[in-house]
Amino acid sequence: MAISEEQKVAAVHRLSVMSEQHPERKRRVADARLELVAAILAMDAVEARIQAGEKIYSFQEQAAVELAKNARAQALADLLRGEH
Repeated sequence: MAISEEQKVAAVHRLSVMSEQHPERKRRVADARLELVAAILAMDAVEARIQAGEKIYSFQEQAAVELAKNARAQALADLLRGEH
């Protein structure tokens, strides 16, 4: 799914308004974004190990990283929607 410039502008506006109205959420959003990036990097590291030829017989590690990424993405979405 491609994100349009209009959608990016709307997202920036949403973050700005939310930060002004709820200053404590600014920190929580920053934390959630950082955790999401860390989960994505961990997922990429597992993929890089696989691409490098390492045999990962258990998909538990990959699944755990994917679940962490999804949970953090959902937490960020909830914050942006004002649900937490």
